[in-house]
Amino acid sequence: MANRSPKNTPAVSASPAPPAPRRPTLRTIAREAGLSLAATSMALRNHPGIAASTCARAQAVARRLGYHPDPKLATLMQHLRTQSGTEYHETIAFLSSFARYEEWSWISQHDYYLGATERASELGYRVETFHLGAPDMTPSRMSDMLSARGIRGLLVAGFPQAGTHLPLAWERFAAVTFDYSVTTPLLHRATTDYYREMLTVLHRLSEAGCRRIGLNIRIGDDAKVWSLWRSAYLLFNDTLPRNRRLPVNASDDGKGNLDTWIRKYRPDAIVSAGGDFPLDYEKVRRRPPPDDIRYVNMNIRHADSRSQGIDKISWVVGRMACNHCVTLLQQNEIGLPGHPQIISIEGKWVENYDTWLASLDSRCTRPECTYTGRGKS
Repeated sequence: MANRSPKNTPAVSASPAPPAPRRPTLRTIAREAGLSLAATSMALRNHPGIAASTCARAQAVARRLGYHPDPKLATLMQHLRTQSGTEYHETIAFLSSFARYEEWSWISQHDYYLGATERASELGYRVETFHLGAPDMTPSRMSDMLSARGIRGLLVAGFPQAGTHLPLAWERFAAVTFDYSVTTPLLHRATTDYYREMLTVLHRLSEAGCRRIGLNIRIGDDAKVWSLWRSAYLLFNDTLPRNRRLPVNASDDGKGNLDTWIRKYRPDAIVSAGGDFPLDYEKVRRRPPPDDIRYVNMNIRHADSRSQGIDKISWVVGRMACNHCVTLLQQNEIGLPGHPQIISIEGKWVENYDTWLASLDSRCTRPECTYTGRGKS
């Protein structure tokens, strides 16, 4: 058998790899759609200055060519815009259900406003307050007033009651509401994650050794959050032995049956959802609440130093709502959404009320940010 040396072995020529398909560019789409570069860029963003049919044509070409914006380029352009100063775009309305600012300047809704205002400024927008509860104000009049000002973006603050119907001229606006009090029409909404927060509280108490955890609830406040607090509590109860399951103590004002409920069910921890158990107990019984019970509030702003609880970080929710509203405006998504989105974030656990309160004072020194005492949602 002939001995083949390696140098006699014929070289295997590898066929060259096919060239990678060229990434379609904005210029490619413009040429195919018969548009200028500027018009193409605007059409892909649903700019209101471009006809809807033209936007649809450009977007159809982009889909056919497999075009996707370059994320690195988008990041660079955003950086350049930031470095060169923020350009003013338009005004976003913050709609309050109250008659004047002083009526809501001390409640959680104010933090939504502050967060939204801060984020809007960063993005080149401005937030202006309008009051639906002002004298002689109607939804129709408010719609016309906003349109006359050229305002398209709305941040709709919560209402005191659940199940609110708000008949604005929605075909003119892009809107995001807060929490769950506005039920019709269905809007995009930004909120804290009430369900997850309740489960977090219950698991923390359980891990800390609490074996009989009770829930004291204001019926109206629970309704405003679609009964998410109660639902999470009942789910948690289902995981417990029967002798550790306590019934919910629910009343209109959160102050009903306090003594009777404690004596009968002997909770070692009480979670307040709406109101605050220690403070409400003092008002009703004219004496301090039992000191052998651990107290937690689902909104720490309702409480005092006897309670732990949840900081709803409402200013972050305000920023999220503004982000979403700006996105709707930039994409020209005006009118009621076909698929309403719920954007939620879990609040922060507050282990020590006094430390939390001090952190608020150090975080913001502007007069409008100063914490002025207990609020309500």
